Amino acid sequence: MTQPRPAAQSQADTIKQIQAAWEEAQGQLTVLRQQVEYATSLASAKVSASGLERELDRAYRDLGEAVWAEVSKGRLALPNNLSGVKKALEAVTTRIQQQNATINDLLSEGADIAKLLEEKMSAAKGPAPKKR
Repeated sequence: MTQPRPAAQSQADTIKQIQAAWEEAQGQLTVLRQQVEYATSLASAKVSASGLERELDRAYRDLGEAVWAEVSKGRLALPNNLSGVKKALEAVTTRIQQQNATINDLLSEGADIAKLLEEKMSAAKGPAPKKR
């Protein structure tokens, strides 16, 4: 009986170890790929859900604005259990109108100041020289 040479045996063991490591790495890569695909699907679902939530918020806002417009025009009456909401909207609407009036006053005042400044600059320059 011939015994395998130690170098040949060692080389065969090394090849088996490399093959085993390669198969393990391929298995780990498969698991990693599955985890990445899952994370991608989850992220995509979250983005989609956020978009739908924004769309719902917009729809609620539009509905609220339309209802409030009808209530403000007297075409629609809110039930008594929504009187607190109506009062809050009236208060906010009044504050917005007051702020808009303040902004308009400031803009008008700024325009008046600019006009006065322009008139002063024109007066300081004197009349334009005559051409000969």
